[in-house]
Amino acid sequence: MSNRAHHIAVGLLVLLTAAAWDLPSKAATPTPPSPATPRPELPEKEAPPEKSGSREEGKQEAVRELEHGPSPPSFFTRGNYTFFPLPAFAYNRNEGYWIGALMPILRANEQGEVTQIYAPQYLHNKWIGENLTLNMYGYRGEWVQYRAVVSYSTKIERNFDFSYRDLGAGGGKYILGAQVNWFKNAFARFYGFGNAAPETNESNYTSREGLVNLMAGINLNEDSAIILTERYRDVRVEQGAVDDLPQTKILFAGAPGIQGANITGTKLTYRYDTRDDQLTPVSGTFATMSVEFNKNWHASANESWWRYMLDARTLIGHNVDKVFVMHLLLDGVTGHQIPFYERPTLGGENTLRAFGLSRYIDDFAVLLNFEERITAVNRKIFDYNLNLEIAPFIDIGRVGSKLDGAFFKDFQFNPGLGLRVLAKPHVVGRLDLAYGRDGANAFVGLDYPF
Repeated sequence: MSNRAHHIAVGLLVLLTAAAWDLPSKAATPTPPSPATPRPELPEKEAPPEKSGSREEGKQEAVRELEHGPSPPSFFTRGNYTFFPLPAFAYNRNEGYWIGALMPILRANEQGEVTQIYAPQYLHNKWIGENLTLNMYGYRGEWVQYRAVVSYSTKIERNFDFSYRDLGAGGGKYILGAQVNWFKNAFARFYGFGNAAPETNESNYTSREGLVNLMAGINLNEDSAIILTERYRDVRVEQGAVDDLPQTKILFAGAPGIQGANITGTKLTYRYDTRDDQLTPVSGTFATMSVEFNKNWHASANESWWRYMLDARTLIGHNVDKVFVMHLLLDGVTGHQIPFYERPTLGGENTLRAFGLSRYIDDFAVLLNFEERITAVNRKIFDYNLNLEIAPFIDIGRVGSKLDGAFFKDFQFNPGLGLRVLAKPHVVGRLDLAYGRDGANAFVGLDYPF
């Protein structure tokens, strides 16, 4: 996701959290987690028929109106669209402060589920000046997602990102996906290699990248799939925007990949998935095992390497409003002169959340995340069914150059607390605060971290 797109979540968290606690609204009837959306079945199976409960829901709504009076009109609602003019403010360790405004526009279906988000926004940052972004996210049921992000800043940063994914194409038999992304990230960091890379080695560069990903797979059965991914990545290391930090091209002039890279990769993945929902699950297990062959076609460095990865998580629902989540990531590369931005990395919103993106880099990485998701509020606000979650967590991980006895010492420990707003079944806005060796850090975004 684009860094600028994260500010959609900032605005939604501010508005929806305030609404959940303070504004009058129709209270949703507390119920246990709803049954899973049926998985796309293979052709020989029939999906179960939909249940009709509109008459009973209408009776319940009439009773609520008699008890509490008519529901207040939604805020800036036109048909199926709801408009939220909002201030935007955010901070993270690598980028500093952002301030501006945005207009999330939510489109809902007849069941009150968000199916599209449009979000034009303006932001100011002292390093890159003024930023204008147009975001569009779409959800066709549980299995189809797409997005388009176009962003332009007065200094350095650009982002054009278009993607589409269908996990149940062809009546549930196939998996198809594509992404085309070109961007300039003026806030990229490199500290050197290893778990002991000191904060004093922090350097900044602009990562100018072009990326094409093509994905195709087959659902072997309801829980398992084989996926083939082809990718092309073009990287250039340029002058960074943060002028009070050393430039990476000067401080690490000899680092592999500092002169750029043209990379092709072929990855084969086995996926196992028993979760009850793709985007807002409360139970089940998800795991992928992959092997990828990569080659750098840059004129000065015709190198190749292998990458191996295990990414697994399990969700255990206990009580009606609590979900315990465990996440394991094992990531490693073997080869020679592998570009530093192609190696396993920890730090950022989905790994070690107390650190900025790519804080630790080396040939191997191990990560454990433990998170308890507690539903604090469940209400109907602005005609949307919303949940507010509190999520204490701890992130544990480290990187290293080889897997020996010393590797399993001196792990990073990042305790923290998350705040999540869910517009089920598709949208999760989140704020995560964590503390680690370099101090405190904050991240905002859409979707769960894992």
